[in-house]
Amino acid sequence: MRYKGAISDADILINFAKVKSLDVLELLFKEIIISQFVYDIEIKKNAGKYYSVVNQAIYKDGGIFRVIDRKKDNSLNLLAKSIIEEKRKVIGLGESECAGYAQALRIPIIISDNYTEFKWLNEFITLTHNNILALCVYFEEMTKSEAENIFNKINNQLKNPTKDTFNDQYIKAMRRFGRNEWERFLGITKKTLHF
Repeated sequence: MRYKGAISDADILINFAKVKSLDVLELLFKEIIISQFVYDIEIKKNAGKYYSVVNQAIYKDGGIFRVIDRKKDNSLNLLAKSIIEEKRKVIGLGESECAGYAQALRIPIIISDNYTEFKWLNEFITLTHNNILALCVYFEEMTKSEAENIFNKINNQLKNPTKDTFNDQYIKAMRRFGRNEWERFLGITKKTLHF
């Protein structure tokens, strides 16, 4: 199962880049949109030595990543601007830009590891790296062991790592998808909480 697209914040790209696993996103998405703001400010400022890894993935021939500048497209800017301004009152600049692009481009999925701000983005489907790995296992795009390995590598480099196992996170992801009524959109048809 590959989704049409997603809007990406910086942190999730950096986390996957740190463990050399940005290609995981290609298993689930046909296209990843990155706002010019997120690229210029958030990625360049926060990626550090992993900036070149992210940048290389973004500009890879035939890759799924696309940087879009809403300020160069009047209709996109017009559609995105009001939600960006509304969201900036309660969440960060990068997440606000993601919401604006998601609304304007009618792409309901936002990928971000800044899950503390998801409560302000409840009109969208918000996915963390843990959720993406769970979906890859669910759709048999990778084995549980492969996903668990990436999960552990990312978790080990986080400032505040979770004490959960990958299995715990898989179960939480599937429950979250059901609780938010995202299962149909995400293509989840069978109930598989344990593996």
